[in-house]
Amino acid sequence: MIAKQSIGKSFMGAFEYNFQKLHDKDITKRAELLATNFSSTERAMVKKELDIMKSLNPRLTRNTYHTSLNFGKEESLTNDKMLAIAEEYMRKMGFDNNAYFIFRHHDTEHPHCHILALRNRFDGRVVSDSNNFRRSEKLIRELEKKYGLQEVKSSQEATLKAANKDEIEMVLRTGEPSKRMMLQEKVNEALKQANNIPSFIEHLEKEGINVLFNQASTGRVSGISYLFDGFTAKGQALGNQFKWGNVSKKLNYEQTRDSKEISKANEQTRAKYPSGASKGQDRISGTDKVLGGTSAKPSADHKESEGFVQSDQQHSLTTAETRSQDGSAYQGTDWAKGIPFSDDTGRENSLFSAYGAIAGLSQLLGPVPATGNLEEAPQRKRKKKKKKSYGRGI
Repeated sequence: MIAKQSIGKSFMGAFEYNFQKLHDKDITKRAELLATNFSSTERAMVKKELDIMKSLNPRLTRNTYHTSLNFGKEESLTNDKMLAIAEEYMRKMGFDNNAYFIFRHHDTEHPHCHILALRNRFDGRVVSDSNNFRRSEKLIRELEKKYGLQEVKSSQEATLKAANKDEIEMVLRTGEPSKRMMLQEKVNEALKQANNIPSFIEHLEKEGINVLFNQASTGRVSGISYLFDGFTAKGQALGNQFKWGNVSKKLNYEQTRDSKEISKANEQTRAKYPSGASKGQDRISGTDKVLGGTSAKPSADHKESEGFVQSDQQHSLTTAETRSQDGSAYQGTDWAKGIPFSDDTGRENSLFSAYGAIAGLSQLLGPVPATGNLEEAPQRKRKKKKKKSYGRGI
């Protein structure tokens, strides 16, 4: 099972999305309302009840919790079983005293339902969103076992970064994998065949892959990037087994012994890519799409290397009513297509280089001094109030 969570500002916007599914022209694709504690599904009544609840916490703007629970394509769930799972999930995520709707959708090949809940509780408190993706992933693993559902590997157990939406669409459209997917396959094969760092480098070079190690002047290595046909990806972007920490353990890395071969590999990589390769980009339908990695937080796996400006990828999901935080609970399998994926529906992938970030800040803040501290704004002198003297009456 996969849970896709989002927290946003427009409950009515999310309600309208699900409400329209209830009245789809195609009867076979019409959604079903499994449960609600609203008195009616009429828009005016929902809005009225919503306004009453919002008045308990008028300053809470991101008050909408919208989550879908997705099950395996081959799994057959009755409405009662799906409702029991959804209600337990909702309750254990903290929504046990909130206004809510639970809809079952039929617009995909895999069974799934949508939970729409207000974060304002009936007692006036607010359901916390702290660590919600971590809590969700732990919870769905428990529910899989309890209800005998098809189990999905957690993000910590997964060794390969799953394909994202753009990559899936590219495969379906062209029949060809993305460069990141090709890198995963080729580097994985090199790891299987190699028994030390030099042989690992040699296997990769035979496949047209260059490596760039983040090597300090002392010889210590703290990260690795893979470059293939103008495309580059950090180990983290390919998966846990491709990060330097795991590669170095598998290949019995020794700094003194392997330092020379690593330096040589770096020289060859910089000679082939003198200005660096496009970080995490692949060409799809004439448009550059960002495909490298699914982590929303900057990774410590690879730092800046000489001659290469490294940049960290961030995901942002923005829709009319929701803003989703990225997390491990998104990663799993697209049961509708039978292809591993990390859901990026509606997501705009952004790649920010160090230079780009500085340029953007300069436009907003103006020129920043190269050295020294910023001048402090002159402080206004306070006018001393003259004390009034009161003379004695004569």
